[in-house]
Amino acid sequence: MKFVYLSFLVIFLVICLALATEFESAESHNEDFHDEVDDADESMYSDGIEQYSDVATKLFSSLTPDTIKNHIKDIIRGFSDKGFEDCDKNADKYLVDEEVGCFIAEKMGFSLIGTLEQVIQHHDKDQNGKLDSDEVWSIVEEKDANLIEPLPSTIEQSMQLLNGFQEENVQPENPFLSYI
Repeated sequence: MKFVYLSFLVIFLVICLALATEFESAESHNEDFHDEVDDADESMYSDGIEQYSDVATKLFSSLTPDTIKNHIKDIIRGFSDKGFEDCDKNADKYLVDEEVGCFIAEKMGFSLIGTLEQVIQHHDKDQNGKLDSDEVWSIVEEKDANLIEPLPSTIEQSMQLLNGFQEENVQPENPFLSYI
């Protein structure tokens, strides 16, 4: 479900980027223009809508599922890297024992099934006893069910978001009953 929300975020950001790019190329704003041309406002408004609609159509038609997936993956990787920095208490660019536990519990919302040593050993590609950011990213990507599982609070928050999303889309049969 969280990927649905991330998809909405990505789409929103793409639209904002398209609109911002279009505004940068527009001519400078002239306040006197509004006073002189009141009758042409409607046609200008509809032309502007069509122009933005064309830009959005071109932008979205060029997006493939793989492109969208890669953008979402980049966004999640950014959050992962920020979480890595937050848990790296000694700022040595590696996570060890309690720092790995911090990342899994606080940043991912998961709990350990195995031990921290098992998690580190499983994801430590260079066998140096500590995890760099790429090795921590493998924890996020794999979410190995033998080593970690979602915390009950994470599941509960996801369900609340899901229920809230579903409730927003439900219309009561009788609008007067919704106030009771």
